[in-house]
Amino acid sequence: MGSGDAADSSRVTLTRTQHVTEAEAADIDAIAATAGVIDGVSPLDDQVRTEMVFGAGDDSHHILGRLTGHARVVGYGHVTGGDGGLSGHLVVHPDHRLHGIGSAFVGHLLGALGANEQAGLRLWAHGDTVGARALAAARGFHRVRELRQLHRALSVAAPAPSYPETVTVRTFEPDRDDEAWVALNAAAFADHPEQGRLGLADLRHRTAQPWFDARGFFLAERDGALVGSHWTKVHPAAETGAAPVGEVYAVGVHPGAQGLGLGKALTLTGLQHLREEGLAEVMLYVDGDNAAGLGLYERLGFTTSRVDVMYGLP
Repeated sequence: MGSGDAADSSRVTLTRTQHVTEAEAADIDAIAATAGVIDGVSPLDDQVRTEMVFGAGDDSHHILGRLTGHARVVGYGHVTGGDGGLSGHLVVHPDHRLHGIGSAFVGHLLGALGANEQAGLRLWAHGDTVGARALAAARGFHRVRELRQLHRALSVAAPAPSYPETVTVRTFEPDRDDEAWVALNAAAFADHPEQGRLGLADLRHRTAQPWFDARGFFLAERDGALVGSHWTKVHPAAETGAAPVGEVYAVGVHPGAQGLGLGKALTLTGLQHLREEGLAEVMLYVDGDNAAGLGLYERLGFTTSRVDVMYGLP
């Protein structure tokens, strides 16, 4: 959710599509960049940006908002279906808020769902801005999930990682490791609504992105099988508006290898790598109800810097 805008939604035209054109993608990038400056938070996540490039998946689609009679996209939504219902993102260009685009977007989704399905609709508010809270309240949505962003300075070195003797660590090799990593990720994140849904195509789309660096993608093996991984990422200065920032992109441990300390060890391996790359800061996302994860990251020196909120209907 990007704005509380209760003005006349008849001025808004919405288009649903699986693919966006280069011109539409440029408009969406401009919306996200401007909103990021005004709201202080990027409104779109990696899955959304990947599907802008490669096309929406079978259970996803883009929604483009234009002021009626105009060609430029000034509001953008992305919706993904799943077993738990629809979840989505919405952002409206700050110059075009208060024209009913946000309300029209939510109304479009509610109108496409039956009464029983509406309870499964979930919308992200990155940064939980005042406008997002206002739109949520106007539509009767309430908070159903929190995603915390944590940061840590890399100026102070983290402890050295320690692995069991039976575990070896190496870096990811595209093609060779694709299928094994997807299987590991599915097992490690079986209960996670986003990460656990990543398939082979999703992995390959991400590894085709300019930011991908296999040197920062670590795999833990035991008896020739993958039992854990830590995928790091670097956000360039052009994206952050300041210095580059590292990210603990995804740390996963196979259920059969829990209790070996692999989550902590793999996290430390990634932090060591990012520090050696010359980065001064690292960030990560963790669900607010993940007490074990929060405890681990706080013990490693991370502190909460932002909270994203998912809103849903009662």
